[in-house]
Amino acid sequence: MTTQLEQTRLRLESLIEINELLIGSVEPEELVRIILELAIRLFSAQACSIAVIDKNEHQLAFAFSAGGAKVGKFRIELGQGIAGWVAQSGKGMICNDVSKDPRFFGGIDKKTGFETKSLLCAPLTQRGQLIGAIEVLNTANPNGFTDEDLQLLTVFGGLAGTAIDRAKVYATTNNANIALQELVQDRYRFIIGSTVAMQDALRLAKSVATVNTTLLLLGESGTGKEVIARAIHQWSPRAAHPFIAVNCMALTEELMESELFGHEKGAFTGAIAQKKGKFELADGGTIFLDEIGDLSSKLQTKLLRVLQEKEFQRVGGTKDIRVNVRILAATNRDLRQALQTGTFREDLYYRLNVVSITMPPLRDRKEDIPALVHHFIDRYCQEVKRPRLGIDPSVMDLLKSYPWPGNVRELQNAIERAVVLSAGPVITEADFPAEIRSQAPCFPDTSPKIPGLDEPLPMAEAMDHFQRALIRKALERAGGNQAEAAKILGLQRSNLSRLMKALGLR
Repeated sequence: MTTQLEQTRLRLESLIEINELLIGSVEPEELVRIILELAIRLFSAQACSIAVIDKNEHQLAFAFSAGGAKVGKFRIELGQGIAGWVAQSGKGMICNDVSKDPRFFGGIDKKTGFETKSLLCAPLTQRGQLIGAIEVLNTANPNGFTDEDLQLLTVFGGLAGTAIDRAKVYATTNNANIALQELVQDRYRFIIGSTVAMQDALRLAKSVATVNTTLLLLGESGTGKEVIARAIHQWSPRAAHPFIAVNCMALTEELMESELFGHEKGAFTGAIAQKKGKFELADGGTIFLDEIGDLSSKLQTKLLRVLQEKEFQRVGGTKDIRVNVRILAATNRDLRQALQTGTFREDLYYRLNVVSITMPPLRDRKEDIPALVHHFIDRYCQEVKRPRLGIDPSVMDLLKSYPWPGNVRELQNAIERAVVLSAGPVITEADFPAEIRSQAPCFPDTSPKIPGLDEPLPMAEAMDHFQRALIRKALERAGGNQAEAAKILGLQRSNLSRLMKALGLR
């Protein structure tokens, strides 16, 4: 009874964990792999795989796998084998001895060298539609797979289907895995630039991607530090494993410690169950620590131990947990100044700063603006399902002359707004915010005009302009340091960060 209750608890916690990840920042393709790995553990199985229906070819394409059976790009006819039967019928299947089921297809075992003895297969669904199958192979449970196992795997299939939907892997793809990788690569295409500074940054990023060196990414907010971190992960041998991003200033010290390292049941009020931290979830892959300069002294010490010993303890735990994780860190702060003030550990700084890459601000790479503009137009036209928009030639001159204090992120937000608001087939100057149309100066200008006082505007828009002007002025006085700017404005650093994001400044 105790074993059964423990198993039920673990399964419930796993479903809660997956749901949290679904609404969080974990990449969809990484979430699918987490689901596969959880399934292997919960069903005491040797392998787990997911196959997606290709309706055009009337086939089932194996897209993801974990454990001993690496199916790769294998395909079978829809209806062939147990997985093909499940994908065609939409019914789950328990087979504790495949040699006794005539529907079992041994061709996959011959290709992979894996010997399938028992099999549990459930339909893979997305928004109520059947899109494939998820299967678990060879349970170590002496009682074999059970009806309860099939019910749980069916739920997993729905969660995996949602993750695949988020990753835009649809049933019409010629090869589900290739299509997903193409989508992933497309997300990083806009980091490519022709300017010398950008080419230097990309060249260095590609050269260090294949090794496990810790990397420090520097640059202003909005320059694409997380984007290039994700690209480094995709270019690395760790690409098949998770990439997990953490904003080090998003939570209090106590919550951030639990977020990074996990906690044991009862470690603090509200810790009703054991929780894995981001480092455990990123095992085998890459963890990206953004805003590393805002990490507390206590967490800096724990992070240093991870870098040195590759191990840590959960909050409230006593057991050392070892992980194989590559750490990429980023900051827009001057860490050397933080060393002098004692707010950042010197030994941690040198551990992180093995190699550093500085992302150039957009104002220093204006030759890249046309390519970025066209990339974002294509992306958002596709997202809002409208024909590809043209752009008035005068708009490109306008965008190239604007100083972009919020860098690429501000440009991205401006293009998204223009695509949504454009009434015709061509984007015009009228589709952009007033501060861009009026060529509002960036924060190095000591006397910015404040739109809303100098021209008639609706109150809400005028207030936005006024807040942007104040923030830019504070950033100018603080030399671009957000923490100092927040003190000048009488705000918490986190509140300033959220306000800048809302105003399109980061």
